[in-house]
Amino acid sequence: MSFKRFLFLALISVMAVLALTGCKKANDKGGEDTANVLIIGAQNPETGPMADYGSKTVLGAQIAFDEINAAGGINGKKILFKHYDSRGDKTEAVNLTRRLAKEGSCAIIGEITSGGFLAMRELAQDAGLVAISTGATAKHVTEKKVGGKYEHIPFAFRNTLQDNDGAPSLTKYLVHNKGYKKFALITSINNDYSVGLSGFFREAVKNAGGTVVTEQAINDGDADVSAQITSIKNSGVDVVIFTGYYQEAARLLTTMRNQGMTMPLVGGDGFQSPDLWNLAGDAAVGAMFFAGFSAEVDRENIKAFKAKMLEKGKEADTFSAQGYDAAYLLAHAMKAANVTDCSAASRDAIRAKMMEIKDFEGVTGKMSIDATGSAIKEPFLLEVVKKEDGSFGTRSLNQ
Repeated sequence: MSFKRFLFLALISVMAVLALTGCKKANDKGGEDTANVLIIGAQNPETGPMADYGSKTVLGAQIAFDEINAAGGINGKKILFKHYDSRGDKTEAVNLTRRLAKEGSCAIIGEITSGGFLAMRELAQDAGLVAISTGATAKHVTEKKVGGKYEHIPFAFRNTLQDNDGAPSLTKYLVHNKGYKKFALITSINNDYSVGLSGFFREAVKNAGGTVVTEQAINDGDADVSAQITSIKNSGVDVVIFTGYYQEAARLLTTMRNQGMTMPLVGGDGFQSPDLWNLAGDAAVGAMFFAGFSAEVDRENIKAFKAKMLEKGKEADTFSAQGYDAAYLLAHAMKAANVTDCSAASRDAIRAKMMEIKDFEGVTGKMSIDATGSAIKEPFLLEVVKKEDGSFGTRSLNQ
């Protein structure tokens, strides 16, 4: 045999080996036989400005799936959890939905933000994939308008506390328990979550007997909010509502305190991150917000979940808890549907069983899925406090 022919045959052999290797399913991970697993995907911001929300959601879900697998999995199959970083980008949310559909997922946990979920929900619907958001709170986020009325997008779900439950509950507390009557309202106008939540707070203030005296607008990422705060300072309000995320909330709090304003800044679950007080320091003390979870509540399942999170080096919060509960909600539906694969028929069966969930007991409380695919649940009301050891945290106002 000539040397050239030897090289040619050797090359053919190598290419054959590579071809066989390449035929391994794309879903293989760590040598896992994908024929014996059920894939659940996730897409959430694990890096970028909202990384604290997304990474905590993923961690909570991972803890749940590890527990489920340790207990034998679902219908004799283990869960392969495949999560990707959307960076909070709407285009990436769409791209990752398409990717997870191609990779044979049974369902998707994500997108966590209202804007991201709005961008990808109908693509998930078209692919026949249950998509459950653990953070989208905007009105009608699981619905679309058909013939002048809103209808549920069948494969769109969320286990989030809804803003139309949270805003009225916190506003009633502020008016009836704290005696506040005059409100300022700040909206981050380039943030879908903030715009939607402001609408709920306007209505809630009116219904509770208060008045929105002044409104101001900012944008996410604004470095200077002093003009808006100066305008509010001169309006004589009792309390300031801000409906955006913790980054801007921290900037507003710092500016308020620098201008001598001592009234609280209140908002929604966008405030719930240790970075609120990491960024604002003492200025964050007294800030109040509603959320779907409180680690301070004395319940056995909450204490157990806190311990699991601490083992991972993280504090339990709403997003990790809702990620944990989302994993168990999907597992519950998959077991009830007796699925053993991620075929179109199995995915539709999961969707049907999700719609039947009633009084499911999670670490975020008891919940049922309503006709819009959203969880019905009670809000936790929280206040930022500084502890005796100098650290910051929250205390429950209604539990």
